[in-house]
Amino acid sequence: MSKKLECLKNVSIFSGMNDTHLEEIASITIENKFKKNKVIFSKGDRGNVLFILTSGTVKLSLFDQSGKEMILKMLYKNDFFGEMSLLDEFFRSATVTAVEDSQALLIYRNEFMRLIHQFPGIALEMLKVFIHRLKTSDKKIVSLTFFDAFRKVSSTVIDLAEKTGRQEGKYTAIDLTLTRQDLANMIGMSRETLTRILQELHFREILNVSRKKIIILDQKALENEIENARVPKL
Repeated sequence: MSKKLECLKNVSIFSGMNDTHLEEIASITIENKFKKNKVIFSKGDRGNVLFILTSGTVKLSLFDQSGKEMILKMLYKNDFFGEMSLLDEFFRSATVTAVEDSQALLIYRNEFMRLIHQFPGIALEMLKVFIHRLKTSDKKIVSLTFFDAFRKVSSTVIDLAEKTGRQEGKYTAIDLTLTRQDLANMIGMSRETLTRILQELHFREILNVSRKKIIILDQKALENEIENARVPKL
């Protein structure tokens, strides 16, 4: 139980809760593992489970009629997904796939509903995080709509650095678990355009780009690519 409790404390949706509530939540979680490339659920599936990543990486995707993939979001350790299914058995709005071998804690809706009838404060705390998550999604939609290609790439690199970056000397390094095509799909551009922009940022000594790693050499210059965008305020 203590291992589950420690995991939950690091997840934003539960971070503001007291130990009593966390222990109750931990008691209804179930551990599960997903192999690399395993589809965890598909768009249109009926949902009844919240997933909390304890290791690994997953991607949220949509596919057009021709089968072309657009990656909406990458999720890492301590992220969560499928939360709307706790409120109602909504149909899944995206497909979720394990990018690498991953593990998660699962909370089923029937157990969650039983729990919040006993502890309604749990639902109130979680609602605050849901609202923040919706606002973040709105900002992502704006960036994809209004940012030009350079700013989209810069924004994505900074987001990856915040999520998975590590210090390598005086710079921030990002180990890539994604292919170039996956990264392009996540940003919403062709692989050729992404490659051209990464090469340009490399030439300008803002990034050091290799097949499996990106090193941010000039954080301020990368941030300036975003700050100079004319984006409506939300």
